[in-house]
Amino acid sequence: MIAAGMAAIVAVPSLLLTRTADAATAAPAKMPVDAASCATLGLTGFDTPSAGTLEEGSCRKFTVTAPQAYLARAADAENRTLASAVYNSGGNLACAVIWCNLGSGTYYLVADPGEPEPHTAPFRATVVDLFGAGCESTAAQGFSSIHQGTFSGQGQVHCQTLPVTSGSYQVTLPPTANQPLVQLVQPTDARLCGNSPVTGEHGCEIVIPQETRVIVVSQDPRDSGDYRFALQRTADATQCADLAPGVPGAPGSMTTSLSDTDFVTCFDVPRGASGSQEILTLDRIAGDGTASLSVYNGSGKLTCRDSAAAAYQQIGCTLGASGHMVVVRSAGGSATYRVSQVTGITANCAAPASLAFGGAATPGSIAGSGDLRCYRAPINSWVDVAAGGATPVVRWFDDQGGLHRCATLPCLVRSGEILVTGAEPTEYALDTWAVGYQYETPADCGQITDSTAYGFGPLTGTFTAEDRAHCVSVQVGYDDDFTVTTQNAVPWVINDDGSVVRCAQSGAAWTCSPTPQRVESRRTLFAFVAEAPGPYRVQADCAKPLCNEGQYWIADSPTTDARYHVVTGSTATLTIAGAGLHQQDTVWLGKNGTKLVPIVIKSVNANRNLYTADIDFTTITPGEYDIAGTSFGAPGRTSTASGQVVVLAPQLAVTAKPAIVGKAVTGAKLTVNAGTWSPAVDWYGYQWYANGTAVPGAIGGSYTVPASMVGKRLTVTLTGNRAGHRSNTATSAAVTVGYGAAPKATTRPKITGTVKALKTVRASVGVWSPKATSYRYEWRVNGKLVAATASLKLAKSWAGKKLVLTVVAKRTGHSDGRAASVTVKIKK
Repeated sequence: MIAAGMAAIVAVPSLLLTRTADAATAAPAKMPVDAASCATLGLTGFDTPSAGTLEEGSCRKFTVTAPQAYLARAADAENRTLASAVYNSGGNLACAVIWCNLGSGTYYLVADPGEPEPHTAPFRATVVDLFGAGCESTAAQGFSSIHQGTFSGQGQVHCQTLPVTSGSYQVTLPPTANQPLVQLVQPTDARLCGNSPVTGEHGCEIVIPQETRVIVVSQDPRDSGDYRFALQRTADATQCADLAPGVPGAPGSMTTSLSDTDFVTCFDVPRGASGSQEILTLDRIAGDGTASLSVYNGSGKLTCRDSAAAAYQQIGCTLGASGHMVVVRSAGGSATYRVSQVTGITANCAAPASLAFGGAATPGSIAGSGDLRCYRAPINSWVDVAAGGATPVVRWFDDQGGLHRCATLPCLVRSGEILVTGAEPTEYALDTWAVGYQYETPADCGQITDSTAYGFGPLTGTFTAEDRAHCVSVQVGYDDDFTVTTQNAVPWVINDDGSVVRCAQSGAAWTCSPTPQRVESRRTLFAFVAEAPGPYRVQADCAKPLCNEGQYWIADSPTTDARYHVVTGSTATLTIAGAGLHQQDTVWLGKNGTKLVPIVIKSVNANRNLYTADIDFTTITPGEYDIAGTSFGAPGRTSTASGQVVVLAPQLAVTAKPAIVGKAVTGAKLTVNAGTWSPAVDWYGYQWYANGTAVPGAIGGSYTVPASMVGKRLTVTLTGNRAGHRSNTATSAAVTVGYGAAPKATTRPKITGTVKALKTVRASVGVWSPKATSYRYEWRVNGKLVAATASLKLAKSWAGKKLVLTVVAKRTGHSDGRAASVTVKIKK
């Protein structure tokens, strides 16, 4: 028996699969055959012959007593797994794959349940309690200790327990024909790995720490046969040989031999023995085999790999300082391999001789397989290598840690670190020419800002030993072709998808076909590489009717107000916008498709998006007119900008502005001097404004100023109108509204009551014009202010002194008026 907490592995002899044994069949929900026709089947134990025999029929009946994981497999006479499903005693689907979790009870294993007719060919049924007795123990470090076993019959099942029931496991099978079917199971999960088999490079992670077994099932058409597999706990792997770390120029390496019997091995890179990025190289140094590399991090996760087995393989990983395991798997044959590691790449990255486009090459050498050199360069650099022997390989890491290779040279490297490596010793000269991240402003490159509708150039200059190439950024269309003629230069295209393409030569000319990707810029770099030191010249002509998307059009104005406005009877020079313009385009002024007046193109700007044109309007009546044109380069392409020219009647002119007449104070009536207009105005419209805001209802030639306008700036705007002319407006200078005249007393105020000490007297305001809206009072005794009320009680101490009353009359919008009473002596 297996102790609690142990894990188990089950093995089955290999078979030739006609279907995926672990894939769900198209099994119906209800049992498709008669249960009475199913022969009874006993359970099979581990390492024993199958309890099932080859018999005809479509189903088998079996009973289980323990609720846990089971194998329920149907196989033909060649031990090929058949599609099958398990149904419960009620006829309902219980399991649609060979790995089943079943409760206690009676079940039916049905072969080919999804077929329209019941299965009739003989088949062998095998049902195994996957947590029954007979499981053996196994080690968790199988990459250094390969498990061997022997099946003695078709359909036989072996089982092994895992010593550690946590972490990730991976099973590697030999590169031979008769491989067993391997699965990890737990009592509550017969398909622990789901659709990701433990034999895949990713392996299988045990999430729930409970008893786990490895089940190995025979798939071999022979009655007996040997099998091998290597089980490895990829997390915290031990018993792997240490792989010495290396640096650029001095790689660390180990050798290993693999065959069909010793088909996998591992190397340990301890914690802190690698940098954030590393290069691993697999190189066959003897034999005829092929193999592949995989790397697992300290948690057992597959981090990087190259599954395409080869005699020479190189992968890049981004792992940091954590420990990890390097696995080498044979894909067939026998061979000895060298496994090399280079890390500390960034710390050992050198500066190249030049980064300027066309600059001097950097000399270097590769000592042998696994060696590499690193050079710092801006992201997006043209890289080329010239070598005396075998051409080195150029690689780089992307932002996500993926390793890339230049499939051809030159290439565009989209990284700040350029890696040069190779399988053989060689000396080289490396070009590292900075292109720039955005082609609109490339480093050390020119930029064609003008339209390329008809091509670009000529470009001229002189190549030297230190300046061997020239590049320009050009805006192009998606299907453009350029015919390029050169002197002493070979043209290349650097597309923004990273491809570098040499233009196709035909006689004395070249055909360059850029393939821009970015919709917002549609820019491509053209590079011209020297054939020899000396002068060069380049001319590129569009090989189509029009390049840069083949556009020819005359632009509409962005708004109605932005249209061209001219006065009838005149001649005007207009600047007309468009695209793909040429001085020999045919353009005219028209209306509703009728050509009226030819438009004379005087010039076109370098970007080919502006005409400077003369138009004669002496015979054109007021109205809206179209601008229509036909392309010189593509005569079949026309464009019409409808209603873009507005021909206007003459406008009234203001030669002297209007003015406000009168003193701007409260209550005053202001009038308007209309100024001088040419020709004479038929009638005016008026609008008065206060502080720039129209005064409601103030639309006449005069305006009486209300009190609310005090302090505000008044203007008046006149609109002049005359038949056959456009109206015009003119605004007067502003005047500031002041206070109106103060009220005056037509009858003086007086003191009423007995003017005697201890008596109360009152104020009589008198009579005022204009009428006051309120009053204020000032009582003075011998000239001293003693009160500001409408009445006053005379103090005893004031006896014999002089009393006078002053009344202040207030009126809204006017200055204050003041008047004093007659002075009276206070009696005792």
